[in-house]
Amino acid sequence: MKTPPDRSGITFEVGAQLEARDRQKNWYAATIEKIDYDKERVLVHYRQWSRRHNEWFHWSSPYLRPLERVSLRRQGLNAQQSQPVPLGSVSSEPEPL
Repeated sequence: MKTPPDRSGITFEVGAQLEARDRQKNWYAATIEKIDYDKERVLVHYRQWSRRHNEWFHWSSPYLRPLERVSLRRQGLNAQQSQPVPLGSVSSEPEPL
């Protein structure tokens, strides 16, 4: 039996949460419904949508990504900006003339 690729942030198991891009190029939170190991693909259910919109994706598809990116975007951050800023690097006092 074939095994899914090791993709950072995505667990290939039924019920796993991720984000998937639909045919209109919109990203949605989704859940893995089924895994077809022979054809190397996963059936994705877009949350809050009817199951008739479920889609099969090859498990190495660029249209699947980890769900945690959604929460970073909602906070107005990206992965590089989420690092803390050292307190000594920010000054609230004006520099002398």
